[in-house]
Amino acid sequence: MAAAKHNLIVSRGEDFSFKITVSGITISGDTFKSEIRRASGKPLVASFTCTLSGSEVTVTLPRSESLKLDANTTYKWDIFRIESGTPEITTRLIYGDVIVEGNVTDISNFVT
Repeated sequence: MAAAKHNLIVSRGEDFSFKITVSGITISGDTFKSEIRRASGKPLVASFTCTLSGSEVTVTLPRSESLKLDANTTYKWDIFRIESGTPEITTRLIYGDVIVEGNVTDISNFVT
């Protein structure tokens, strides 16, 4: 199965999340992993947290991670499903660009 391409637009310093609903297959017990890098093979810049609930995967980039991204920069991201069976099967589900917008409001007093 070919991965779907989906670009994300994130504002630096925001909490960002979205949900993926999986139908037609059982994903209970599976693990999902998603990262942001400048390009394939480059050092890790930020990580998404992936939480599974039923047939939904919530993918979250907390503010602490979005602050690691440079404003007005484009990165790469993808998400993998690691099946819980034996052998573990790894599948890339979605990939694309992460376009980071700079913020206008000064949030420095609110960021810990």
